[in-house]
Amino acid sequence: MTLFLKDEDVAQCVTMDGMLEAIESMQQHYGDGQAHNMTRRKIIADSGMLSVMGGGLFHMGLLGVKTYTVVKGSYSFQVSLYDANTGELLLYTQANRLGQLRTGASTGVTVKHLANAEDVTVGIIGTGGQAPTQLEAVSKVRNIKSIKAFSRTLDRREAFASKMTETMGIDVSAAATNEEAVRDCDIVLCVAATMDPVVEGGWLKDGSTVIGAGPTTWRAREVDEATIARADKIIVDSTEQAAIEAGDICNAVDKGLIQWSKVHELRHVVSGAVSGRDNEGQIVYAKIMGSGVADVAAAKLAYDCAKAQGLGREMDW
Repeated sequence: MTLFLKDEDVAQCVTMDGMLEAIESMQQHYGDGQAHNMTRRKIIADSGMLSVMGGGLFHMGLLGVKTYTVVKGSYSFQVSLYDANTGELLLYTQANRLGQLRTGASTGVTVKHLANAEDVTVGIIGTGGQAPTQLEAVSKVRNIKSIKAFSRTLDRREAFASKMTETMGIDVSAAATNEEAVRDCDIVLCVAATMDPVVEGGWLKDGSTVIGAGPTTWRAREVDEATIARADKIIVDSTEQAAIEAGDICNAVDKGLIQWSKVHELRHVVSGAVSGRDNEGQIVYAKIMGSGVADVAAAKLAYDCAKAQGLGREMDW
């Protein structure tokens, strides 16, 4: 039997706490060599784009693939989950809400393993659909004192600040500029749809952790060259993927500012093979592009939660 889930089923049964646990466990096993990531590939057509990514959770006997389209600015996400031993399709799920949770949780796990442990101030650039789960995930792994939010439209950032203050019970203020959102913050989150840098290295305080979770194309640069140069540690969720999707890192490598040997994968930090930071004063930059293996872990969580709660529709397949 195959379980079919809609976004509303996922929203009803999957929590951020559960997603954080699932993504961290996946990274641990991935770092230990018990999982595999299939790098995103894109097909560009006149009308839009199809992306395909996936992975295997060998310790769970699972394979999976995520597909999504982008047509006229509209996204549609799906994940298929398979039993690796029988080939059976276990789950087919819409993944718009699942992706928001997975993306937020990936940032949360990154912050847990890279950021300093004390109470933190957070700056976020970008107030769209991915922003709320970014803040929710970080609030689960660090005690947030305050948040500064910036986006290009005044009304949108003020509305976002007001809504998130009410939702999170934390003071969220609308910053007048991206510089104001970054300065004096312990953690800086970038989820803006931008092709040009929104973070400058000169704005960063010592000991800060910067997360780039926005565009995934070699043309896009979320942070400037000074940020890369100041970063004592650079972390990505996939070096293979970073070489084609992390524009700011690719640009720095092309200019000889850094070498790929300086770039480490998050899985090796979570598994303990590489240190996330060596002291409290280091600046750490993490480019989290979203990996197929994370989508497989997220789908497994949705499958288990939905089965436990009797959600979705089961069909012979």
